[in-house]
Amino acid sequence: MALSSEHRHFLFVKQGLVPAIFNLVLNGGIAWLIMRHNDFLTLWDEGATGPDLLITGFLLAFLSCAIVTPLVTRQIRKGEVSLLRPTDANDSGLHTRSPMVRAALLGLAGIVFGALPAIGFLAWLGAEPMTVSWFVTFKAIWTGVLAAALTPIIAWWALRAASREATP
Repeated sequence: MALSSEHRHFLFVKQGLVPAIFNLVLNGGIAWLIMRHNDFLTLWDEGATGPDLLITGFLLAFLSCAIVTPLVTRQIRKGEVSLLRPTDANDSGLHTRSPMVRAALLGLAGIVFGALPAIGFLAWLGAEPMTVSWFVTFKAIWTGVLAAALTPIIAWWALRAASREATP
């Protein structure tokens, strides 16, 4: 299947680059607001970053799916994004499940494939104790990368589901 240039731009720029920048700024700001009162942070003790990353991994994926799916559906209905060709939209898969099932499954994937590797990476680096600014920078970049990886998939599923529903 070959994506049109419109769909490539929609998925990789509007649903990849834009959410990456948004999440980099948003989650960096949230991390700073929550952690700024600490002198140093650890993975599991007081000022723990491990639970923060686990929660963020789930919520970023879950909320992205819960927010992006209806937004993409609305954009399709308004004609801002064209439907896929019937042959590109006509197979089964996760995109055919309800948006909340997709969101929950992606939330779990955000923990397993996003948060746990990030925590493992920090442990491997021996990044304890870490400064607040170091963690804020790490979390901002990590959430930007995670959003850039997940949001195009979410938008793709929403686009396929909408295209499939429109196909007789």
